[in-house]
Amino acid sequence: MNNLLDSLDHITIITKNLDETKKFYINILGMKINNNRPPFNFDGAWLDLNNRPVVHIIVKENHHYSSEKPTLDHVAFRAKNIESIKKRLDQYNISYDEKITPDNQVHQIFTIDPNGIKIELSKLI
Repeated sequence: MNNLLDSLDHITIITKNLDETKKFYINILGMKINNNRPPFNFDGAWLDLNNRPVVHIIVKENHHYSSEKPTLDHVAFRAKNIESIKKRLDQYNISYDEKITPDNQVHQIFTIDPNGIKIELSKLI
């Protein structure tokens, strides 16, 4: 047992399009705005999952990402209802890949957020 780490606390996403990024995480993944974000001297948002801020978004107007050189391979979230997520992705015309792990233990959906970050949504079978 690891007595230093418990679980993923949060990820920080850099974007130049705050609204589009928030919409993805709120409308597609069902997160909520956390209004307890400290008054930093830069624009951004904190998004909650189960009343805990897990996605921090910060705005940098000159931010550019390249799919050729990603700085993050993917971020994984445990999903409660894969079928509902697929319906939302379809509703918003967002493409995704659906997989089952080779041991048939995990149902996975992979998609890309508005900043080019690969998102894995997985549920134990």
